[in-house]
Amino acid sequence: MKNHPQIIIKPYKKDKKNKKIKKVLISIFSVVLFLCIVVYLWLSWVINREIKDLQRLKKENKYLKEEIKKLANSNKAYEEILRTKYGFIKDGEKLIIYSNTYKNKKKF
Repeated sequence: MKNHPQIIIKPYKKDKKNKKIKKVLISIFSVVLFLCIVVYLWLSWVINREIKDLQRLKKENKYLKEEIKKLANSNKAYEEILRTKYGFIKDGEKLIIYSNTYKNKKKF
């Protein structure tokens, strides 16, 4: 009989380095995922805020365009502004100002 070398089969030994690498990779992935979610939520909030601001500006723009049309078409709009904001009156008119702060100081 020939002397054959003996073959020994050892079970696969799990490497501890691989486990550490996997843990580090999973941790890095988790942090990156968390940061992506935070950035997404922040950008969504910023975009919604800007959309609301844009809608407000569109309404204001529409109002101002209407005011420009009013002022361009007739002098009546000018007269209304002068009377309400600045208190201008026509010749022969009297200006009456009502005040809530006036107190009648009659003595009994």
